Amino acid sequence: MIRPLEEAGWDAAIEIVNGCWRSLYAGYVNPALLSGDGCRRRAVQLEREFREGRRAQYVWEEDGRVLGLLSAGDTADADRPGAFEIWRLYLAPKARGRGIGGQLLDYAEALARAGGHRETLVWAFRENLGALRFYERHGYRANRTAYLAEPYLACGVRLAKSL
Repeated sequence: MIRPLEEAGWDAAIEIVNGCWRSLYAGYVNPALLSGDGCRRRAVQLEREFREGRRAQYVWEEDGRVLGLLSAGDTADADRPGAFEIWRLYLAPKARGRGIGGQLLDYAEALARAGGHRETLVWAFRENLGALRFYERHGYRANRTAYLAEPYLACGVRLAKSL
């Protein structure tokens, strides 16, 4: 079930994000971001973002457990004014391969349409081939590649989909 993120689920959502960073990005993202200290800093940043409500935050919940996080809202990309951006789509390992990611993606696109947006964007690391394939299967196409300097020290690919 998809529902808005509530404070009681913040820790679970943060754990999912940090777990994904450590397991999916090792070997090509700045190792400092994957360290214990990097995960603690990300947890503080995420909690601040959740508290401030800068983006819409939704979770996939199953049997009372948060298994996925979707963060979405207006893009910060100056060359795509008015686009809707998926800032985060992360799943706990037990939620992967079950269609949950696709349902969260569909939900984000419905939010975009409801907000009058005509395009949805998402960034993924170039080496994250699983994510790139996932978005391409759902109709997204790469339209920009950029080196993401500090703190990432990795290449990113922006994918877009017209709605």
